[in-house]
Amino acid sequence: MFDRVAALTLPMMLLLAAACGPPGDGAVPCGQLEPRNDDEVALCNGLDQAVIARVAVPEGEPPSGGWPGVVVMHGSGGLFLGGETCTETLQDQFRIWAELLNARGYAVVMPASFYSRGFCDWEEKRTVPRKLDEHERLVVRTFDGAAAAQWLCDDPRVDCSRLAVLGFSNGASTTLMMLHQDLGDMDDPRLRTLAGEIPTFVGGVAYYPGCGLQGELANRLAESEVGEYYYPYVPVWVPHAEKDKLVYTCEELRDPQVDVIADQNGVTEDMFEIEVYSDAEHGFDVWFTGDPQANLEARMDAQARTLARLEGWF
Repeated sequence: MFDRVAALTLPMMLLLAAACGPPGDGAVPCGQLEPRNDDEVALCNGLDQAVIARVAVPEGEPPSGGWPGVVVMHGSGGLFLGGETCTETLQDQFRIWAELLNARGYAVVMPASFYSRGFCDWEEKRTVPRKLDEHERLVVRTFDGAAAAQWLCDDPRVDCSRLAVLGFSNGASTTLMMLHQDLGDMDDPRLRTLAGEIPTFVGGVAYYPGCGLQGELANRLAESEVGEYYYPYVPVWVPHAEKDKLVYTCEELRDPQVDVIADQNGVTEDMFEIEVYSDAEHGFDVWFTGDPQANLEARMDAQARTLARLEGWF
């Protein structure tokens, strides 16, 4: 089936997705998408939705204990270069990260949440399935990330005790969700079913996320809602940008919430460490907006510190 789907235009893919999955959300049932090449795998998430993921592994044989694994979550621009159809070519951002991680001996899996639902780029609103709003996007992508982590655990070449997650923008928001200490706290009952079901990570890096999390957890610093505060069960590093409007909720809401829970639990480690780069803008690691020099400096520093954290965790 998928050989024919791969050749279809994007609007035709959307019609097919609507016919196969729940109306208007772009989902395709498990088993009805197949990889387009040897670097892709077909996953099945916990919502019984098909997800295609790009895999990149280091050259040569894995060490005796297996490679560490990194789940990479793309942002609103999608995983692949687009146009009228999604190409098989990774966005440069993710090609570069896959190469950097492979060079250090890490296996990488990158779920293509948008491509798998019939579109390439969230900003191209005419192609986004009508029922895939921002809340639904966060929910289904959390399931996609969980499926990707499980794929790593099921691969005998990978050491499932050494997994990390690296997300960008909307993928960074999804990263925060995946690392919350108890998904049973979530407002959406589907997310509660993931509690205890996602393989355990050793840490995460979330590049310039939106930290509102679509109302799934407390969105204010109220003592009465402390049981619904955000708190990651492993350390999260959050490189953000001074000129990014998304930074506010991360600095003024989630960071203080994490501090409150850490104090209650007697945790001295900073579990939500945020670095705000001066004069940098959203997407600074791809260096195409705002002040080029500020973004380049932020990109180089964040990249080095991300790799250092992964090395420390692994």
